[in-house]
Amino acid sequence: MTRRTREHRSAAERREQLLDAAVEVMREGGIGAASTRAVAERAGLPQGAFHYCFRSKDELFAALLERELNASLGQVWDALAEVRDMEASIAAALRALLDHVRSDPEYHLLSAELTDMAARTPALAHVARREHTTYVDHVDRMLRRWQESGGGRLSVDSRALAEALVAASIGITSAWLSARDDEAAHASVALFSSALARAATP
Repeated sequence: MTRRTREHRSAAERREQLLDAAVEVMREGGIGAASTRAVAERAGLPQGAFHYCFRSKDELFAALLERELNASLGQVWDALAEVRDMEASIAAALRALLDHVRSDPEYHLLSAELTDMAARTPALAHVARREHTTYVDHVDRMLRRWQESGGGRLSVDSRALAEALVAASIGITSAWLSARDDEAAHASVALFSSALARAATP
């Protein structure tokens, strides 16, 4: 349903309004449906407001990916630094990520599609790379915090373990989004947690 809102809002508020509208449009019709006109109309704003907030549709897509990244980092990966046992720590983080994805599967399918599209689009490829690097950087920080807070000592480079954890998380969540099999997903979490913990700790 198109919103008809003409009250004064800051540029930041209008950006969020347009981002929310873009998600609604794409939920209904896919990424291809998210024209600047359709997004502005869904937000109840003139099309000029879109171009005031975003220079292009690509910039809108980049902002959507950044918003999802910021939403998921703290609430998921901080679990790594909160549990002293490495296997339990990895399992807690992977379960938190799985719960995050399960809370809104259609949105996360859309987010994955956006990431894939960004990786294939020259003007957006840097966004996909930055998203991956930011994830790995954050996980690496949590692993180093785990060591510094007395969790133990890693026998592998924390950056290499962070890359492996991000790869495992992508595989587990992608498999769940395809099959919606909770039992298989939790079994994968247990296997990855055990294997990575054994490989990473003395």
